[in-house]
Order: sequence, then structure tokens, then C-alpha cells
Amino acid sequence: MQMARCVDSESELTDFRFDDADERAGEDVATDRSAALQNNDDEETWERRVLELLDGGSYYGWRGSQASQLRKALEPPTSQLLITDQRLMAVDVNNLDEPELEWQSERDSLSKVFKRSRFLEPGRIVIVFGDGSVLAVHVGMLGGKAASKCVAALGAE
Repeated sequence: MQMARCVDSESELTDFRFDDADERAGEDVATDRSAALQNNDDEETWERRVLELLDGGSYYGWRGSQASQLRKALEPPTSQLLITDQRLMAVDVNNLDEPELEWQSERDSLSKVFKRSRFLEPGRIVIVFGDGSVLAVHVGMLGGKAASKCVAALGAE
């Protein structure tokens, strides 16, 4: 279990470019979203494309996307990421009661997880979900060791 928090982003939690009310009938937007992140390139090119989608922020998605749900579950002050053999979970540990499960997802719903440190953000990891949404989070408090462990535990390194 590792302390985690969302990387601050200038963008709103809901990216209105993906507002389902504005989508034209008959379009398979869910397929289009996940197709944009298909890994047909080499790793470096694909990761660069994912980071371009984030556009310097921490979130790429829409209401109800997996990234949106995890971001809400990781609101401060006491959320932690828990990785098991089958799931990635966000758990609220407030030291007063029993830990409370805030969010969970099967590990096979993750497309890719990679570490992408930035200045003053050594523990930054980027999680790409199968639905085409992306979320960058900080893992651990100092240094990048906890982030490397999380990425390795998710089998992405």
C-alpha cells in the first residue's frame, strides 16, 4: 500500500471535450477514445503521445471514465493505492475506523502504467486505462522509489 495523490492540474476534473450530450448519434466514441491510445508504436513514441494528451496536466477523460473515478477517490488527505494480484484499489485510511474502499478496478482494465518523473515530482506515474482515459498520480512522499515499485508491481516495467 502506498500513499497517493493526484498531480495538480490546471484542467477541470471533467474535460468537456468528451461531454456525451454533445456527441452525435451513431458515433462509436468509446472505441475512438481507446483507439487513440492503441500501442502500435514503439514505447517511447506511444508514451510521448500519451503525455501530449495530458497536455502538461494530470487528467485526460470524461465524466464516468475510470481516470475520473480514481481521481475523485484519491482526494486528500488519507487515500492510498493498494495493488493486489487482481485489482488496483484506492483505500481511505483515516486511522480512526476500518479502511474504507473508495474505488477499485481489475488490473486487466489498465492498458499501461509507466513512471514519468518531472522536476519536483519524482514519484509521478501515469496510468492509462482501457477505456482511453489517463491519470497521472504521485506515489509516495519523497523520491521515486515507491513509484518504481508500483509500476513494477503492476507488471509494466
